[in-house]
Amino acid sequence: MPEGLTFTINPEAKTTSIDLFAKALNDIGKLLDEVDYAVHRDRSSKRWVVSNLHSSAPTVTVKPLLGDQEAVNIVADGLRSVTAGSFEPPEYFGEDALASLKRMRRLFVGRDHARSIVVSADRQQIATIEKEIGEQTDQILRAGYWNLASIEGTLEVVSVHRSNSFTMWDRISNSPVKCSIPSASTMIEEAKELLGKRVVVRGKVRYFSNGVPRAIADVLEIADATPDPELPKAGFGSIPDMGAARDPVGFLREVRERKG
Repeated sequence: MPEGLTFTINPEAKTTSIDLFAKALNDIGKLLDEVDYAVHRDRSSKRWVVSNLHSSAPTVTVKPLLGDQEAVNIVADGLRSVTAGSFEPPEYFGEDALASLKRMRRLFVGRDHARSIVVSADRQQIATIEKEIGEQTDQILRAGYWNLASIEGTLEVVSVHRSNSFTMWDRISNSPVKCSIPSASTMIEEAKELLGKRVVVRGKVRYFSNGVPRAIADVLEIADATPDPELPKAGFGSIPDMGAARDPVGFLREVRERKG
């Protein structure tokens, strides 16, 4: 298993400016942070470090601080999928991770820009990021759909930076869903009170093409969905579909396709 990922920045000119190199490192860091958050559900610690730098072509090798090889494979598979032209989001590549990847489009425009960024692991090339990265991420986002619906999960992050929003974790797909609160609404106070609890959120739910929710625009309602400890527990034989337990994302997609 690869211990890290190597990003080789190939400039259009003969040399690479500090500005281009710094912007590339910043964008790579944001992408890794967003995917890592989706995997570990923790923003409190930084898990990736620079393990090597090369100067022939500006090259940086990064690896997880704690030797998390699963995260390396997840990022590698995701970059391979997006740059190959997939219409479905890679696993753990939510809306914020795709936005970070799309932001790399800026590295290929302007007076001092890159021709490509080659991503490799164990000296094997796995993906090439080029100026088409914006269109490649956009086609994943455009392939989705939306419905007025409710999502149940754990409310974990509340943000009032620029606009009021919070992040919840969908119980079925176990993926982060960013929820936007209308500016005139007072629901941000409700969100703060429900931080860390199971909630049901109703609004305009935007889905990826595979049925996984990616965001809720214009939240209409937030409700506490904490299970009542006084209610009887489910007994043996009460699970309606073992397939749902084994593959919740696939089960959710199948149910939504039947309803459609």
